[in-house]
Amino acid sequence: MSPHLTALLGLVLCLAQTIHTQEGALPRPSISAEPGTVIPPGSHVTFVCRGPVGVQTFRLEREDRAKYKDTNNVSQASPSESEARFHIDSVSEGNAGLYRCIYSKAPAWSEHSDFLELLVKGTVPGTEASGFDAP
Repeated sequence: MSPHLTALLGLVLCLAQTIHTQEGALPRPSISAEPGTVIPPGSHVTFVCRGPVGVQTFRLEREDRAKYKDTNNVSQASPSESEARFHIDSVSEGNAGLYRCIYSKAPAWSEHSDFLELLVKGTVPGTEASGFDAP
């Protein structure tokens, strides 16, 4: 094999490895909550998970990873970003805790987002959010 052909083959293999490595590094998703992270009992909250365009599935996980919800209902939030929304119509103290997102973009899953802490506090008619009954 000629030295030029050997050098060309080495260059092609090097570029192929670089391209493969760049394709495999998925950016971390982000997570936010609307209207915020402190929600009165009985109110609604929406978790918004964001990642790059081309995401097939977003997953919202609770802190222990045993409880999660997947959705394929992914929309394009901007030319470079996709998002999914997870709704809780009526929060209770059981919904309080740490949440994070992860997404699937074939053939791999991304890293996890940072944790977001949902706090359930405030008042609802006739009771305190601390869990004690009003007199």
